[in-house]
Amino acid sequence: SSGINAEYGQHYKLIHLLSSMAVFVDGQHRTDYGRIILTSDNVLHPTDKVQATPSRADGINYEDERDIKILGCELIQASGLLLQLPQVAMATAQILFHRFYLVKSLVIHNYEHQSMAAIFLAAKIEEHPRRIRDVINCFHHIKQVKDKKTPTPLDFTGALYVKQKNDVIKAERRLLKELGFCVHVKYPHKIIIVILSLMLEQGQNTELMQLSWNFMNDSLRSDVFMRHTPDQIGCACIWLSARIKKICLPENPPWYELLDCSKEKCEEISRTILNLYCIPRPNAEKLERAINAAKEAYELKKSFNEKNKRDLKDVKKMDSSNNFSPIDPHKNKDSPKSKLSPATVINNKLSKLAENSSDSHHKNGALRRSKHHSPRRRYSPVSPPRRKHDRYNRKKRRSSSDSESSSFVRKRKHRTKKRVSSPSESSSSSSDSEAAREEARKKKHEEKKKLADQKKLEERIRLLEKQKDRNKKEKHDKIMRETNKDHRHKVR
Repeated sequence: SSGINAEYGQHYKLIHLLSSMAVFVDGQHRTDYGRIILTSDNVLHPTDKVQATPSRADGINYEDERDIKILGCELIQASGLLLQLPQVAMATAQILFHRFYLVKSLVIHNYEHQSMAAIFLAAKIEEHPRRIRDVINCFHHIKQVKDKKTPTPLDFTGALYVKQKNDVIKAERRLLKELGFCVHVKYPHKIIIVILSLMLEQGQNTELMQLSWNFMNDSLRSDVFMRHTPDQIGCACIWLSARIKKICLPENPPWYELLDCSKEKCEEISRTILNLYCIPRPNAEKLERAINAAKEAYELKKSFNEKNKRDLKDVKKMDSSNNFSPIDPHKNKDSPKSKLSPATVINNKLSKLAENSSDSHHKNGALRRSKHHSPRRRYSPVSPPRRKHDRYNRKKRRSSSDSESSSFVRKRKHRTKKRVSSPSESSSSSSDSEAAREEARKKKHEEKKKLADQKKLEERIRLLEKQKDRNKKEKHDKIMRETNKDHRHKVR
């Protein structure tokens, strides 16, 4: 017991410390720290925001967006019936589905994955959890029935199931993140039952209650839950059902004013619900084509914007390096870099390099060689190395030297003459020598490539000849075996 008391004391100290940290920040008492307001009013949006969705910005028109949302809500409703979920869970899933696509685009996020994630999350919220395997199998079954195929369960060890499972988990996480984990939903179901039981008798309100309930379930496919409170939607469903059934409800004072609703609101919501029955059944293939076309346009737009950003960065770098000012034109005239073209700048640099190379000398007065030139050779490549005091051998070597050594000496003299030229001539000669070196390097590379190709070809021919000889030998051995066998048979 003493150990339990000590542990309890430590927990109490920790809780007290955390509460003090939450209340006192920088030595000041804060009463508004960590306040979160969770009401059904802070999830409502004006009509302008509901109509200007990200899907419309990405190229999907109003009719296609409405049909895709209706299709997603129908998938949720059908899967909820197969999973044997209560209507409250299906209503929660459809409202979460609509809330998600108010802030995200149908082009980027697949509506089928979000439908599965919504029903999977809503089942957990309403305390009727279902396995993710059952949710995926229900949607797979609905798709097979729609395509008029024989319904078969999805193999949960296959790659398709694993991919869909990962997609649903990611979609659920994304749904919670975008909604800020505020998944509370208030429904008008209870309002319909309470109001009709108060206003009408038991036998009279059964049909009216059922019709109002149907209108309310159908309204989940529209965006009325994004624009109106649940009390107003419940009043509108009762008002519309009473008009259809021709049942008089109290008008003096009006009964809907008890729930902070007006006749105009009832008419507006009723009109939205009745418009759902005038819409033809959505065509899934047509909607898929519209989404794919919008997705291609979105990818092209994205790549174009990225390219423009890169070009803008390059232009800014060039402007900053050239001391360019779009605001002050006098600054551009005075800047020394803006007066010179790139070609003149390069020529000036080359002439400076040539001047520096001409100013620097060796001890014996000879010109210093550039780092691009090969080092000066002391001996001729043809004749043997000289000896310092052997004049006879040197004279003999000079007299017996061939034309190659004399041409090499002439080239060396010509090169030294060129090197003592003016700076502009040296810059042009260096550029010419670089071009010649580059051309020689290319030729050498091509020759190496030709030699390698020739070697490969020879190796291949050699292998083919070996294979041919082997085949001949095998054929010969086979013939010999057959003849020996026949000979033995005859002897016996």
